[in-house]
Amino acid sequence: MAFFYLSGMEKQRKKPEKRPDSAPLDALRLVLRSHAIELKPFVHQVKDLPQDPDLEYYFVPAELKETYRPYYRPGRPYKNLKLVNFDQPAISLSFYFKHKYSIKQDVPADQAIEYLRNYRDELFNKGLLIQPSQAEQLELKQVDDLLRQIRTAPGHFQYCFSNFHHFYRYWYCSYRYFEEEKPEKLGSATEHLLKHSERVKGQVSQRLNIIFVDTEYIARAIPLSQDNKTIEKILATYNHRHAFGTVALYVKPSANNADGNK
Repeated sequence: MAFFYLSGMEKQRKKPEKRPDSAPLDALRLVLRSHAIELKPFVHQVKDLPQDPDLEYYFVPAELKETYRPYYRPGRPYKNLKLVNFDQPAISLSFYFKHKYSIKQDVPADQAIEYLRNYRDELFNKGLLIQPSQAEQLELKQVDDLLRQIRTAPGHFQYCFSNFHHFYRYWYCSYRYFEEEKPEKLGSATEHLLKHSERVKGQVSQRLNIIFVDTEYIARAIPLSQDNKTIEKILATYNHRHAFGTVALYVKPSANNADGNK
């Protein structure tokens, strides 16, 4: 009986520990207060530092990286934490962003009506709790008027959904580093960064980035794409835009009803 009991205990010990999908950001921020350093253009090899309230990032000297090894999970990273370059301390850094958007044209009238109805109800209910501003009262009137027009003659309009004007910026970090196996050789890499995001209204998911730097070398002295322009031109043809969340509804008179917006 003892044999089976010990065998069961051994199996229990071998069972892998379940790891959390989220890192303890508040605890990490406390540590980062004493670890993080500031980098400045022209003083350090860093360009185009992001100015974005939804992007939280810290620069940490490479000699302190072992403190963060428990959070280094290649292939299965945390949802809310990114160790951007754990094994590749940066000797130079630059940042840039891409404009992320989607567009859906030829939206059915019933979807546009549902969107406007929900938006109107949101504005109306908000006005019951807090005295609405003049701009909010005007917005409510415009949405209500447009909703009545569409319900009366849905075929007189064209509809489109897009988050283009929400202007979501997807940040990237490009950096150079010394190859681990050949320290005299430089490598380069680009990584996307995590941002705070509001998936459901009022519920913000916080995300944090840690970028490791080679403090000895990083202090050495040493955009609209064509697609964006095309989408912007398409959306400019719509004379109504109402944003309810991150995706806006665009409405314009159909070709056979040029006066439909009057």
